[in-house]
Amino acid sequence: MKYRLERFVDEHREEFDVYEPSANVWRSIDKSMRNEPKIIKLKFNWRIAAAVAIVIGFGFTLFRISNRAPQPEDTLARVNPEYAQTAFHMAALIEIKREELKRIEKEQPELYKEFSEDLQRLDKNYQNMKIQLGGAANQEKLVEAMIQNLQLQIDLLNQQLVIIQRINNKNKQYDNKTNIL
Repeated sequence: MKYRLERFVDEHREEFDVYEPSANVWRSIDKSMRNEPKIIKLKFNWRIAAAVAIVIGFGFTLFRISNRAPQPEDTLARVNPEYAQTAFHMAALIEIKREELKRIEKEQPELYKEFSEDLQRLDKNYQNMKIQLGGAANQEKLVEAMIQNLQLQIDLLNQQLVIIQRINNKNKQYDNKTNIL
């Protein structure tokens, strides 16, 4: 096979020499070859810059995480893990009950506002205790006070929800009586 190709090229060499590319083709080839190393170098530099940016970003994130101030939740868990778990569950229950309470906001905005203000006072007190927890001398007593505050919030919400339920029941009874008449 190779022999046949060589023989063909030898026999037709003069025909091949007739067709030469124009000078523009050679210039274009030369120009593209000169520009190609710059493109590769440019791409390589962008890769290095991207890698450096990622490393710096990762380092900065680790620095911020390691140097952040301890959060009150962390302190609570360190002081008493059982209380921390109780506080977490109570806070979740409070959120559920607050959502139930929020249902009356459109129907009875005055009542909702009054109920919310009572809860906000207790919650503000709780948040202040969380802030004080890190530097408190008797952290155990402060944690107990925090748990009591959460329990007060739950009790208050329960009372408020009972009041709302009574109001709704009276409204239904009133509606039933007016429908009968």
